Amino acid sequence: MKDKEEIIDAVVQGVTDGKIQPWKIEALLSEEYSVNIPANYQLAALCRRRLIENLTGHKFNHIDLPDKPYLMQWQCPKDKSIWHIEARDTYTTCSYCGSSLAPFGTEPGRSLPLVANYIGGLEDYYSYAGQIKVSGDVNKTFTNLLAYGTGHGALGISVGCFRINKLGGADVRVNDWAGAARNLGYVFDSDGKREKAIAEAKEMLPALRKEMEEKYLAEFKGEIYEVDFVRRQHHGLFYLYICFHTRFKQARGHSDTSYAVGFARARLDSRFNEKGAGFVQSLVAMGFDGDLKPAPRNRRGRYASAQVRVPIPEYEKMSKTSIDSLFSYMDIDRHGVLDEQGSGLYSGMGGEIIPALYRATKVNPRPYNVSCTENFYVEVKGNDVIFGVELPNVEVGIASSREGLICPTAREALKFIGIDTAKEFAAAAAALTLTGEFNFTLLHIRGEMYASK
Repeated sequence: MKDKEEIIDAVVQGVTDGKIQPWKIEALLSEEYSVNIPANYQLAALCRRRLIENLTGHKFNHIDLPDKPYLMQWQCPKDKSIWHIEARDTYTTCSYCGSSLAPFGTEPGRSLPLVANYIGGLEDYYSYAGQIKVSGDVNKTFTNLLAYGTGHGALGISVGCFRINKLGGADVRVNDWAGAARNLGYVFDSDGKREKAIAEAKEMLPALRKEMEEKYLAEFKGEIYEVDFVRRQHHGLFYLYICFHTRFKQARGHSDTSYAVGFARARLDSRFNEKGAGFVQSLVAMGFDGDLKPAPRNRRGRYASAQVRVPIPEYEKMSKTSIDSLFSYMDIDRHGVLDEQGSGLYSGMGGEIIPALYRATKVNPRPYNVSCTENFYVEVKGNDVIFGVELPNVEVGIASSREGLICPTAREALKFIGIDTAKEFAAAAAALTLTGEFNFTLLHIRGEMYASK
């Protein structure tokens, strides 16, 4: 048998030449190089790490590879439940009944990969998910490192990247600015006082905005681009929302916006009381700004979209069915979303793919509520079918400072992926979501998704 370095060199060359699929390296090592299971799991990860280093020109320093990068199967003797536990984990007790777990199965079948295409990571399991070429508002090729959730299955992103790249890559459109918002809420006992307050606030705004930007937003080059005045009424009470919309290029900027608006509240409160526009109550009105929840307008995050255009005959050949089947599939899913969610916003694979990118890069501590909405659509233009995804609120801050510390493993992932700016993160997120949706749609309409064997 060849030594380890010779095997790695041969496998990496095979993947580079397109003769070996990255997700089949474990099986190849076992079948063609006689590397026993589970030793093949670590060697496969080393092959993918070398491939990534060759593709990017960077070296792994922080995303560690353990000696035993695989899971072991155990069984509870009482209820016969099967437990998947990482080989490093010595706590082998059933969480249901407290019984000591017993080994399940025999080698080589007892051990399994941690995740598909595993390349390292001691808590978040990083996977290699191919490369995706993008053009449009961002022009580059991203080398995808993702940290999926639980389970060792794949999401089909690598295959989707291969398919999209063959079609010329993804066309991406990304807004230059990411928005943030924070609002003040006032309660008045008369409409006249509310109108007086609005007039006073508008008079103060030019000087107030300048002071807010200089004191609180300048560090990350943020600016206040819009201020809304929204009137509401409940019986004899008159409500006023003063909505400050800010925007940043590289930062999330949400905390800076909050402090700036808190500063504005003190100034406005004083002015209103001084000028005879006394209020019943004033506060920072978090419920009106889309904070940690989808909002009717995008008040928090950056818009990004990705498309691929395919000639209809070519798509029908790929899908092994007609274009009508594609639209029927989309209608079934769309109506399901409408019935279950009560809105037309389609939340597709982005709910899994985007968090996998956030987990890998850790550029937003709360991505799940604010950054996973997605509109997946299909259109026909001329003789082509267009697949597209829109991500209306991708929230990210690349700066690793007061905006939020990004740990060494995550910064290393950003470097390998090729993400240098918040705009590039949004482009990568949109393109990755497109690859997953495109591949999953093909599998579904071909009847190959979740097909029983």
